[in-house]
Amino acid sequence: NRIIISLLKSCFEGYSKDYFDELYNTPHSKDFSFSIFLGMDAKFQREHIEIPSKKILLNFSAYEAYDGMMFYNSVLNKIGEAFNYGDNTIKIEKINIKKERPITSDRVRFKTLSPIVAREHASDNKTTWYHSLSDEKGRDIFIRNLKSQLIEKFGDGCKYDLEDISLKFKTKEVKVKNYSIEVLGNIGEIEVNAKPYILDYMYKGGAGSKRNAGFGLLDIL
Repeated sequence: NRIIISLLKSCFEGYSKDYFDELYNTPHSKDFSFSIFLGMDAKFQREHIEIPSKKILLNFSAYEAYDGMMFYNSVLNKIGEAFNYGDNTIKIEKINIKKERPITSDRVRFKTLSPIVAREHASDNKTTWYHSLSDEKGRDIFIRNLKSQLIEKFGDGCKYDLEDISLKFKTKEVKVKNYSIEVLGNIGEIEVNAKPYILDYMYKGGAGSKRNAGFGLLDIL
């Protein structure tokens, strides 16, 4: 994930410095997520990953059409260019647009394309805890964080709709190395009952914490 984040930053900054600064130098929520698929034959070692196919599939999704457009244009601008990371070199070969599925009901079953993170911050922001969705506390923190994201996005007018949100989890725990720490997350299925615009936000913008770092990308089952 760290390499992909660096790649995305290079693309964004190379295409639009103003957009890059808006994303990474101003305090606000980033309503996008991504996942990576390394192939069925990938081998995960303690300190490295072997990818015999030498191909990585990156899935990117954004809630705002503007963010999606900036991603598409910035990546398109870098096709064929070599990005060096240590002893490895990455080149973007092609980019395809996947058609979105409309959400018209109040219930959707999602599958995770990247692990969902339920993160708890201490009041001084110096201590962070990661909880499992298998635990009641982890589920409570996930829902609390979701409601905070929705209020930040849609304003206080959505608070009434937040009372009707209910979720069912069918997930298992995974641990992902993220920079120098090990992050506890969950993969599997989530059934969500909520207003369609809330479901649409989760579908396009991701769910949980650390979305812009490659966590919480969902697809509709």
